[in-house]
Amino acid sequence: MVMRSLRCACSALAVLMLGAILASTAWATFPGRDGLLAVQPASGPGVLLVNAHGGAQRRICTDSSSCGKPRAPRWSPDGRALLFNSTTIHLIYPDGSCLNCTIGGAGTPAFTDNPTLITLEAGGRLVEDGIDGIRKAPAVVGNFSDAVWSSRGELAVVRGASVWAGAPQHLRRIGAGSEPSWSPGGSQLATVRGGWVVVVSVVGHAARRLVRGSAPAWSPDGRSIAFIGSGHHLLIVPASGGTAHQVGGVRGLSADWQPVPKKAPSACAVPAGSKVLASSSSAVLTSDSNAASTAYMGCLRGGGRERFLERFNYQPGLFSFAVSASAVGDGYAALANVSDDLHYGDVSDTVEVFNLSTGADVPNMGGEDVSCSDQLAGEACLSPDIDQLVVGSGGVSAAHVSSTVPPGSSSSPLASISCPSASLCVAVDGAGHLFTSTDPTGGSGAWTKTEVPGLEAVSCPSVSLCVGVTQAIPALGGTVSLIYTSTDPTGGASAWTAGYTADGSNNAFSNISCASVSLCVATDDSGSVVTSTNPTGGAAAWTAANVGGTSELPGISCPSVSLCVATDEDGHVITSTDPTGGAGAWQAVNATPAGGVGPQIVSCPSTALCVGLGPDDDVFTSTSPTTAGSWTATNSGLALDAIDCPSSSLCVAVGGEGALDVSTDPAAATWMPDQIDSDNDLHSVSCASSTLCVAGDAVGNIVSSPDPAGGAATWTPALIDGDPCAAGTSCTTEQIIAKDHSGLHFLDTTSEPGTGPDVLTGLTLSGSTLNWEHAGMSESAELH
Repeated sequence: MVMRSLRCACSALAVLMLGAILASTAWATFPGRDGLLAVQPASGPGVLLVNAHGGAQRRICTDSSSCGKPRAPRWSPDGRALLFNSTTIHLIYPDGSCLNCTIGGAGTPAFTDNPTLITLEAGGRLVEDGIDGIRKAPAVVGNFSDAVWSSRGELAVVRGASVWAGAPQHLRRIGAGSEPSWSPGGSQLATVRGGWVVVVSVVGHAARRLVRGSAPAWSPDGRSIAFIGSGHHLLIVPASGGTAHQVGGVRGLSADWQPVPKKAPSACAVPAGSKVLASSSSAVLTSDSNAASTAYMGCLRGGGRERFLERFNYQPGLFSFAVSASAVGDGYAALANVSDDLHYGDVSDTVEVFNLSTGADVPNMGGEDVSCSDQLAGEACLSPDIDQLVVGSGGVSAAHVSSTVPPGSSSSPLASISCPSASLCVAVDGAGHLFTSTDPTGGSGAWTKTEVPGLEAVSCPSVSLCVGVTQAIPALGGTVSLIYTSTDPTGGASAWTAGYTADGSNNAFSNISCASVSLCVATDDSGSVVTSTNPTGGAAAWTAANVGGTSELPGISCPSVSLCVATDEDGHVITSTDPTGGAGAWQAVNATPAGGVGPQIVSCPSTALCVGLGPDDDVFTSTSPTTAGSWTATNSGLALDAIDCPSSSLCVAVGGEGALDVSTDPAAATWMPDQIDSDNDLHSVSCASSTLCVAGDAVGNIVSSPDPAGGAATWTPALIDGDPCAAGTSCTTEQIIAKDHSGLHFLDTTSEPGTGPDVLTGLTLSGSTLNWEHAGMSESAELH
């Protein structure tokens, strides 16, 4: 579309210094049948819509928090949208929904003769913007107000108490007056002179007084003029002269008359200067840009309404933004955004999903951060890229994500292990990797690795339920902490669902313990517990209560539904015999020896025995955990980091440099120190029974024993989380990630040496079924 030049010639306006726009109003009229009058009411909020007879009255945009107080509403030349200023410029539809309500602040705006272009005052100049807010061109027109456009693309403004009109490059003085309104054909102007509405010929400047009043608005059929009379009453008078009549009892400050074109405008007209990013039979997604920003708009073809979706403003030297993939489908649009912090070097990929019926972000959908550094390969991941995106009904979205992992990347420590039986163990490393085995002592090949973002701790009360928690992981606008559940722990990433979500900046989860399938208790770093008697029941099934002030709660153990024991970072013990009873059901118990610090990690095999680990190589024991003074300390001489007691006759603790401490009579504080795993630091341990214990170290080894009390020789290591790349070789990690109403799912992952062609290909979404190929083999998942 050809852009009109808005440069003024060296005429009377050519060298004017640019002044502030005045707060008065101006109107534009375009040919067509007469539609509704849009009125700035004399009192009350919003914009009043009414027909010429005073009927069908309704107010739109009445919420002052989103619309403010609309001033001088104006119809687009096709009559499909309204434009007004209210601190910021708003573009809305007649139902009050936003076309674009984020353009910014400026003087009184007006549509040009193109319904996708508007003019406004900015920096003392008349400028032209697209309806997406992207700057198109400036015009050197100064000391003006009431800028308004005719159907022929001519401009009228007010300067020095006179109306000037004509081509933007050659404005001519028409005569004294203000508040101009073009006739539909563009040959006449209705203006205000000395309290009268006056009709002036653009050629010859012949003028005739019509009626006393202000704020004239010419009807699209050219037969009538609406105006504001005494007492702020809205009236209509024949354009040829005659008796005026009131429009019901409407009182207003300004009005504009809606043109109804004889020919329906084409649906989803691409805004001037835009390019199509994604298109389907039902929708289209476009982008438009200049040196300062890029804006994105979407449209449903059935309704033909453009919706502003997103704008990125560039900050040279600080931030850059790009859209790496986009999609439309079933009434929704999705954008994959790459944000690059040029100062600190951080790169983040996010997916935003929009409802094209409203332009709004999908609630609890979209905006998921798929940052490579946190969900693909730990801190070693570089150059994340979302290169394919699909979106479907309800805003369900899925993406293909790839990243480059440099050579020599090390594994993350195995932070938590839970073995509910000899036929299931689950381990997590805090960097997005989940390991499961139905044969925990079967060596490296018996373990399966999958991806669940950020799991820091896991607890499995049975083989059919595991619950995990994350620390703070990136999300749109900050960080979140999640509680994941699975009723099929070995079923891969898609079998794990994120339910409860907390603000990661204030409440990052630390640990979790499930006494049974009907009680789980998670702790965080801000003194709170989050409890549920129905862990798979979704977010609403979890309840938070602060029980420890502001201290982190690193330890939690619930041997039954009638006892939970937590510890804080200062070594205090906090217990409850009614864990779901709220903050008042938890009480602090003094477990600190004189001059020392109490336990920070704890394991309770029963309500009559708890064993904890302190920071000074102390092992704490209590046979009455809820009773003050019942905890005793014994120095082990070992730096121990994790402990599990499957029964009152076995406790196994592990720690730095392969430290192992075993007791078959923990209540008597008799321990057998040993060393396993070739000096590697051990970070976690879980014992299904006296015939199976599994520990995890700092370099990706599982160390298991069928006889935990049998000495170091009974423990066997197996590498389950090695370097995904061969020595000296980079590799590419790919993932299929999906987001539906049940949460975020990591459906497939592969790491291949080098940077060859994709292994995960052909991502499509058909109804609720997501399809892709893994090395040529068909894969699918159901999304909900």
